[in-house]
Amino acid sequence: MTSQHAGPADEAAALRLEAERAEAATLWRDAAGAYERCLSLAAPGEDEAALLTAAGRCYWNMSEARTAWRMLRRAITLYQQRGDALGQAGATLELQRIWGPPERQREMAQSALDALGAGDPHMQALLLVRVARFMPEGEWRAPFDRGIGIAREHGFEDVLAVARERDAWVAGDEGRADDAVAIFTEIHEAFARLNIYDAAANALRGAGYNALTFGSIDGGYELARRAFEYASGVHLDFQAQLAQMDMAAVHFARGDFAACQATLDLVPHAADFRGDLHRLWMAERRGEGEAALRHLPDPSRGGGAPTAMGQIHAAAAAALHHAGRNDAARQALGAWAEVERRPADDYAEEAAVLVDCLPELGDEDLLRRVHGGFHNETNPRGALGQFTPLQGRAIAPLHAAVAHRLGLEDEARAVARAGRAWCEAERLAHDAAICARYAG
Repeated sequence: MTSQHAGPADEAAALRLEAERAEAATLWRDAAGAYERCLSLAAPGEDEAALLTAAGRCYWNMSEARTAWRMLRRAITLYQQRGDALGQAGATLELQRIWGPPERQREMAQSALDALGAGDPHMQALLLVRVARFMPEGEWRAPFDRGIGIAREHGFEDVLAVARERDAWVAGDEGRADDAVAIFTEIHEAFARLNIYDAAANALRGAGYNALTFGSIDGGYELARRAFEYASGVHLDFQAQLAQMDMAAVHFARGDFAACQATLDLVPHAADFRGDLHRLWMAERRGEGEAALRHLPDPSRGGGAPTAMGQIHAAAAAALHHAGRNDAARQALGAWAEVERRPADDYAEEAAVLVDCLPELGDEDLLRRVHGGFHNETNPRGALGQFTPLQGRAIAPLHAAVAHRLGLEDEARAVARAGRAWCEAERLAHDAAICARYAG
């Protein structure tokens, strides 16, 4: 049949084939466009929910979270309306790649699990390990172990790699940075071999993140660069941006603002709000004062994810304090303190930017909560890193400042002296100078 005699069904089939080929080639924008054109035809026999799921998956790979979320939520609704538990599970798994409020993610995963029942062990195992990520401390182990048990029984390599991923994060939490980097590199290779591109990119970025966190700035930067190149090579914008921001954090920490800006320019329209935070912080260091505030991201860009919301509120408090707007800074500091965190979340990663603001404006209760995080009193993680890639800052300056504010002078001096030595060795001159204030 010639194209001029092709009906909607034939045109839709051709478009769907075009979309699937583009997706297989990791050309997400081409694929999303073809899936949407297929949707617009409303051809008989085409599955609207499946097309929405595929298009939503591609949009998230392009870092277009709102469009992806809307499409995947619509797909889930359609699957629920027709009682298609397997379709609902698939769309839910795609949606859970998008950062969002943990309680909402947990509810959607549990709904998909309830609908699926004992059907399709692969989907069941994936959902179980995903829902565990959003469970409170003390409750995640049962679904996680159940999912891994199913994976072992059936040999689901992708699910078993998730278990190794958790091993890597545990190693990092315990301060075994070399083990964490080795495991992340191993699972990067496993996911890449399976063409699970986002998980492969996340694993390589996790290797760099842990290396940076525990003090290997040059080694961590090289891993972040590799993660950026891998993610860019398979056109995963969001994962590329995560690694890009880790690279920018190193340049910012070392005071190389030209290199920091050049790194941000690698993805000039990045959705990651940390790009605007780095622009804000560079403007502050250049003495732009009030004008620097134009870079402050709206809290809505955090998507309700606790760590993201914490970073935005902390940055706002610090910037407003530096601009002399202390009433507004106190309000932002209060919003930061009220972010609902799981017990394992770490204040230090978000609070380093508050090195001046927190000691001056924070009340004693908040100061003691943050101080407790340095000693794992409010945080069951076994080790505290030396650097936060989220903010491009050493941890020691804040620790020393808070200890000093609480009158713990011996602790402040000890932390500051060790921190100053490490910062000087890693060429973090700005943070070394802050440590020097408290070194005695």
